[in-house]
Amino acid sequence: MSTILGLKSTPYPLDPPGASTAQLLSAPYPPYPSYPLFSRVISQRFYEATLNPLLPFCFSIAYYVISHTANALVRKSGSRDLTKGETASARIIRSLVILHNAALAIYSGWTWLNMFPLVVDFFLQGWRASGFEGVKLALCSMPTNQINLGRYTYLFYMSKYYEVVDSIILLIKGKKISNLQSYHHAGAIICMWVATRYQSQPVWVFCVFNSFVHTLMYSYYLCSAMHWPFPKTLKRNLTTLQIAQIASGTVLTNLYLLTRLDPSLVARGYLYNRVSPIWSADHNNLSVYAMSRATSSDPQTCLQTVGAEVALHVNTLYMAPLLVLFFRFFTRSYLSGAPGKRGQRGEKKSVVTIAQENGHPKAE
Repeated sequence: MSTILGLKSTPYPLDPPGASTAQLLSAPYPPYPSYPLFSRVISQRFYEATLNPLLPFCFSIAYYVISHTANALVRKSGSRDLTKGETASARIIRSLVILHNAALAIYSGWTWLNMFPLVVDFFLQGWRASGFEGVKLALCSMPTNQINLGRYTYLFYMSKYYEVVDSIILLIKGKKISNLQSYHHAGAIICMWVATRYQSQPVWVFCVFNSFVHTLMYSYYLCSAMHWPFPKTLKRNLTTLQIAQIASGTVLTNLYLLTRLDPSLVARGYLYNRVSPIWSADHNNLSVYAMSRATSSDPQTCLQTVGAEVALHVNTLYMAPLLVLFFRFFTRSYLSGAPGKRGQRGEKKSVVTIAQENGHPKAE
């Protein structure tokens, strides 16, 4: 249920009683993840600076304005492709594009391989404890604020800043940045920021689904650039996967507003069935969350803070137009029979051409 939409009269269990929405949204930043390797790479000062709302909003607005201003410069230059030719600069740029695709393919795969097993383990604990009721509790209690999932969530948020390099590559290749791409990148930064800032449990959906799709996408771009084989079925369905990711993710996250829980039942079932986590017992133990919720002021609610609800609504407001943009792009690229939408022999556009319009650089 929603306090913001007036569908829930009592405050969330983890929010201080009597606090206004403004006070709740100005709560302290999430604790710094004191993980040895994490702390060597990211200082606490940098961590807190990246959670300041000025960074994601100013960066996203600047990126959107600059990218569309740069489109005019591309037109004036005659859409010159700086990667063509055998000059030293062209060869260097082509190498950097390959490294870019390789880095994002590896990073996305690394994120998915680290988060997916923890998420599956959490759901399996719920199922073994009390069936569907346990799965619901696992969905609502996904420990994205704990060290195991939390550090991957934060790094995934930071990776969204780097992904705007896709746009730079397109400009270098003399291609315009589409509304789909600029909206996609700018909105993803803001959505990941608000979810990370307020430790929203549904953020795991964004991270796991998106990292999986990006692993396939950037692997395809890398293979294409290196002239390596890539499964044709996957190649032809990358845009379909993106649409499925957005639609299913939006539906799944909004279940957090509708789901009602019985944590006492899950806690009893956890003990009775002698359930234990497969991975990282300290931070991935569902029984801890079941007992904590059972003794809270509102055991039945799925979301636990106003901040988490705000993050969910921001994500939905971003995903709905994005789904429309992707669907329009899909229809124009795959289903339309109008002139100019197909090649000279009537064939559909190539996957590489579609990838470019979809906001990703064409591999060489």
